[in-house]
Amino acid sequence: MDEFFAANPPGISRILRRKTAFIAGAGGLGSNVAIMLARAGLGALAVADFDNVSPSNMNRQQFTRAQMGMPKTKALAENIRAISPELRFTEINKRLEAGNLEELIPAADIIFECFDRPSCKAELVRFCLSRLPETPLIAVSGLAGMGPVSELKIVQRTPNFYLVGDESSDVGSGVGTISSRVILVAAMQAHVGLRLLCGLPAL
Repeated sequence: MDEFFAANPPGISRILRRKTAFIAGAGGLGSNVAIMLARAGLGALAVADFDNVSPSNMNRQQFTRAQMGMPKTKALAENIRAISPELRFTEINKRLEAGNLEELIPAADIIFECFDRPSCKAELVRFCLSRLPETPLIAVSGLAGMGPVSELKIVQRTPNFYLVGDESSDVGSGVGTISSRVILVAAMQAHVGLRLLCGLPAL
């Protein structure tokens, strides 16, 4: 297995293979974050999403047309197995809601908020800050449209809560999404998470 991660910075693979992550949402953010974590050599990953792959997902999400109609968690598991079969992947094919967060969110070294809807984002953030304050949480606010890279930033809101994005653009406002901006924000999320998992400062 080591040969597949030989290009990683020295010592990083040994650390990451012992780490676990949880991703809430397997869409434009979650599917891309998951792929990047797998390529980095993460040991275990759980992803929760209730939705199926649809045509409108193709412009920014890590799925193929052949996977149309599949549950996103199942399609993502299939793609990750092709990249890093050693990664222990847990599919949670359910909708995360206020009443089931405690039941469905597994123990993890880090949590990534990758929802589309602001209300779902806020609910997860509230839960994590109140019930899991010692677990690093990386959330996103603002990735829609064609805005410049300079608008994107990473802000540390509490000792274990980080926010990525421009904090203003809204996916639901009709401005649309583009692969490059969504994947860029996902990469920022993943990179902050990987640094934290490796014991490095996030920023």
